[in-house]
Amino acid sequence: MGKITEFFKRKSIKTAFTTSMLVCIVSALLLSLALSSCCQWGQSQIYKQYQFEFGVSDPEMVIGFDRTADEQKGSISYQTPLNLMDHFTPADRTIYNILGFLSIGVYPICFIFCIVATSILFYKRHMQKPLAILDHAAGQIADNNLDFKIVYDKEDELGKLCASFEKMRQALQESNEEMWRQMEERKRLNAAFSHDLRTPLTVLKGQSELLRQYAPKMTAEKVSDTSDMMHRHIVRLEEYVQTMGELQRLEDIEIVRQSITLEALCRQLEETGEAVCDKKGFSYEVIGNRDSGLNIDASIVMRVYENLLANAVRFAKEKIMVSAESQEGYLYLTVSDDGAGFAKKDLENATKPFYKTVRETDNEHFGMGLNICKILCEKHGGYIRLSNRDGAVVTAAFRQ
Repeated sequence: MGKITEFFKRKSIKTAFTTSMLVCIVSALLLSLALSSCCQWGQSQIYKQYQFEFGVSDPEMVIGFDRTADEQKGSISYQTPLNLMDHFTPADRTIYNILGFLSIGVYPICFIFCIVATSILFYKRHMQKPLAILDHAAGQIADNNLDFKIVYDKEDELGKLCASFEKMRQALQESNEEMWRQMEERKRLNAAFSHDLRTPLTVLKGQSELLRQYAPKMTAEKVSDTSDMMHRHIVRLEEYVQTMGELQRLEDIEIVRQSITLEALCRQLEETGEAVCDKKGFSYEVIGNRDSGLNIDASIVMRVYENLLANAVRFAKEKIMVSAESQEGYLYLTVSDDGAGFAKKDLENATKPFYKTVRETDNEHFGMGLNICKILCEKHGGYIRLSNRDGAVVTAAFRQ
């Protein structure tokens, strides 16, 4: 029973239509023959009634006798054809003629009826529901409402069309969600940028006012100190602008995937790790088959890796550990250190732009490293995850 149900679910519209038309033709033919036979039977019943009344066995002949008075020749008998319909009553003749017409007319009538009935049933069974679903979906999409699902359980052509509509809806929903996410990210970025600009701008404004009012009375040393302070904040503003420009360029980066073995990538990881972590212990491991092939943008992976290493170097006490693994269509890079790890607040906010951990007190870093890593990982179809395990652990995933 299950196999039969599955067959009907997978049967194509073309096959269903052909089958319906064959059933329609056979049904129309059988129905026509049955009705025509009934009409002919009705005619025969009327005819038999008059045959019985006139005592005629041959439906086309009745025997009559004509006696003459000629004794020499004797009597003469003759046969004459008799049309019983001439003796039908008007009502019987009308019924007889109608049945005769119907015995032939039922053929086109039955075929037309069966074609119309088959068309209606075919539409209701195979087309009404999916067309209604698609019409509803088109209206919802036109109204920018993508919070629904298109469900149709058959696997015929209209079922595939519904599945394609569902994929399109999902793609549009994901695109809209990504667009809103980027807009929200841009708002947060602008808010953070504006917030961090206030301090150097306030300092510059205060120092410029001080110079304008008291420069003639200030000593050369004081003027020099004020000038140095203003220069430091101007440099910081330039660095802010450069960072914002870099973030803008990240949005325009295109991922160019190329084939590379895990072994070849690991050699780059090892060389970069030893160069960046020269003053701290560096170790790495490869999980799985080193000869397995990867389909990644190696430049993006290395850029994320270098940012993660730079962060680890800043917070590690003595050693930094790196692991690489290719599994289930993803490349996983994990960088961990033996530092103090992430605070609870850091785990929630460290990937946001211009965020500094609770342990950072210097002004040399803008808190953009992990945010850049997050952006690049997501553009590569992956993600970044922060955790603690005897120190900070950051895992970057890249879809192959």
